Amino acid sequence: MRAAAEPATPRPRIALPARLRLLAAAGLALLVPQATLAQQAYEVKGAFLFKFLSYVEWPDDALAGPHTPLVIGVLGDEDVRGALQDIVQGRQAQGRSVEVRRVKAGDAPEGLHMLFAGRDSVPELARYAGRRGLLLVGDSDDGLARGAMINLVLAENRVRFEIAPEAAERAGLRISSRMLALAQVVRPGAS
Repeated sequence: MRAAAEPATPRPRIALPARLRLLAAAGLALLVPQATLAQQAYEVKGAFLFKFLSYVEWPDDALAGPHTPLVIGVLGDEDVRGALQDIVQGRQAQGRSVEVRRVKAGDAPEGLHMLFAGRDSVPELARYAGRRGLLLVGDSDDGLARGAMINLVLAENRVRFEIAPEAAERAGLRISSRMLALAQVVRPGAS
């Protein structure tokens, strides 16, 4: 006959105050939505960048020919670059194909029609300011002051944009009045 097994000793539990348990549970619950919100923000920013192409008129000398693709360079934000790359697959803007390129700090903007600088790279925009035919798009609270012509901002958990049309005009670009009407703010921008 087998001997009866002794009951297992229960493991001691660490007693957490009820408030702490509630906060921990709430914190875990918030992690997933925050990650989802961050991914949505990248996708929304990518969608804005793609749509901007349809509302800007480039000077003739910025487009080599009727089949020249519109090229968007992305500096310092791989998540936005990835989302934008997915968005432009097989799509056109102004009857042209669209390409997305990774840009590193200090790279020459040759062949680019738009340069998007992620939050930490916005100070780099000043290097490119005034470059003919190059639309500069920033992603910070002070993007227009740092040289962006269009700046993405987060307001009330939504991605919005502000525009400095005079800065765009100095680069030979013309921004559609329809896009200006949709902007949250229209400002003079940096000189």
